[in-house]
Amino acid sequence: MGSFGEDGLVSLPAPPCAECAEPLQYDVEIRRFVCGNVQCSALGMEVPIWSALQQSGLAASDPPRLPRPVHKGLPVPWVVPRTADYVFWLALDGARCALAHSRWLCQVCGDELPEEAWVLATPEGQVLQAALHAKCKDLALEFCPHLSSGDTRAVPMLVSRDELLADGHPLRDAAPSDPFFLQQWQVTR
Repeated sequence: MGSFGEDGLVSLPAPPCAECAEPLQYDVEIRRFVCGNVQCSALGMEVPIWSALQQSGLAASDPPRLPRPVHKGLPVPWVVPRTADYVFWLALDGARCALAHSRWLCQVCGDELPEEAWVLATPEGQVLQAALHAKCKDLALEFCPHLSSGDTRAVPMLVSRDELLADGHPLRDAAPSDPFFLQQWQVTR
């Protein structure tokens, strides 16, 4: 779909830069699109992947459901941005994460959660992204290399919304999550 250059940029179908109209490039190190035109005032300005894909119409239509679409043998979580041909595994769709936070949706399948749901939390209580159904938690733990490699110290915890803080505020009272500045959840116990 694209090619990697010496500068760490990859050319993918992307929206044009708002300033110079040149196609944005994908920077593999920061996992965002950037303007690579050295004569542009927006040179190096970052655009989140999900936003660039939405703006360009390249974001894959991905309704909430199980089973998830599969790419190269791996189920693609609802909050991972993708095109028809490419999955940005290490990125998150900020708009979908914000919906999951604000509407108590599962980050893997996108469907509504019951009153109690699973989170993956560090020993300090920091939650990785959003909550999950039991089946979706098991799917994530089985297939996500980050979670199954032992590099993360996150453990599954069954919680209710009343046991979560969003940026230091009780989750039920928190303002809706912003796609560009996602809430950070913490388990209160």
